[in-house]
Amino acid sequence: MHLLEYFYNLSIKNDFFRDRKMKIPHHTSFHLYGARGTGKSTLVIEYLQGLEEDSWLYIDCQDPIFALEDIDSEILDAFIEEEEIQTVILDHYYDGFLDTLPQCRQLGIVSREKYQLDLPHLIELYPLDYEEFLSFEKGMSAANSFNHFLKVGTLPIVAHNNLHAFTIYMRNFFYASFDEDESRLMLILARYQGHRVTTHQIYTYAKDYFRISKDWVYRTIKRFTEEGLILFVDDIDIKGAKKMILYDFALSKYLSKSQQFPVTFDAIIVLALSKHKIPFKALGLHGYLIADDELIVPSAFESEESFWQKSYNKISIYKKHNIKKVTIVSVSNQYSFTLNEIEFEASPFYEWSILNEIPDEG
Repeated sequence: MHLLEYFYNLSIKNDFFRDRKMKIPHHTSFHLYGARGTGKSTLVIEYLQGLEEDSWLYIDCQDPIFALEDIDSEILDAFIEEEEIQTVILDHYYDGFLDTLPQCRQLGIVSREKYQLDLPHLIELYPLDYEEFLSFEKGMSAANSFNHFLKVGTLPIVAHNNLHAFTIYMRNFFYASFDEDESRLMLILARYQGHRVTTHQIYTYAKDYFRISKDWVYRTIKRFTEEGLILFVDDIDIKGAKKMILYDFALSKYLSKSQQFPVTFDAIIVLALSKHKIPFKALGLHGYLIADDELIVPSAFESEESFWQKSYNKISIYKKHNIKKVTIVSVSNQYSFTLNEIEFEASPFYEWSILNEIPDEG
């Protein structure tokens, strides 16, 4: 029982917290999952601080003590009943940690992966979207905030810190969150940011640098994809090809120092679409098709005249795919024109990202 008493008496508190769009449901059991570094533990710890003292039990399933000891499910249930605990949180949960889930009024399971659990609420937490990022800022102008966003990315533990300490915080996060083999694979993946690639190509490239097994690479790519660390985008214009994007563009740039800005900006657009749960597919090198007839085109700095000329040469492609609107997402440009009955409109990312978010219905 002493192990449960240790966790029951444990004092946990966030040093830093900014509100997220995702909220923990009050008095209802839930499964919160998402990739490492997205702020899951911070979110759930902040929620516990608002509950009545001694009414909750927080257990970190990755605590080193579990290398030597286990928690018996029956003893845990007895402890919950004896102490009249209402809320139990199992953080960093993994399949098989307990024989049976605890019996309590509110159970919270927090994990990297999504498990098949019979809980009322399933919640996926992403890295910060741009609107959430703005809540981390303190009185910056729109231009300065966006420049800061481009440099520090979307991982909460990195984004809220001073820009001058970015490298230190990113390094600490990276080596604390990935083991040695995972770190090596992430370095390889960063080099493929924005490329159309297969798992076999990744393995072939990786084995030239590291002693690494093919089976491990295939398993880990699958696990990384399920966790949300990497995103593969289907391409309707190139058969069998999928574009690969890492879940934080700043992490990718940190791991691959040669990454060019157009690749970073393209990833920013893809991740925004994904976080806003807008269905999309790549249309070759032309952009991202949404809603069947709208094309999203990342174009950081291109002028209206230059884009008009390129579009004129692509009219047949647009017509082939029944595109009626082309939305150009830029860093700061804003313009519109019509060409062959197709509407073209350019908007700065910081406006497009917020205005085109799908409201949360749940």
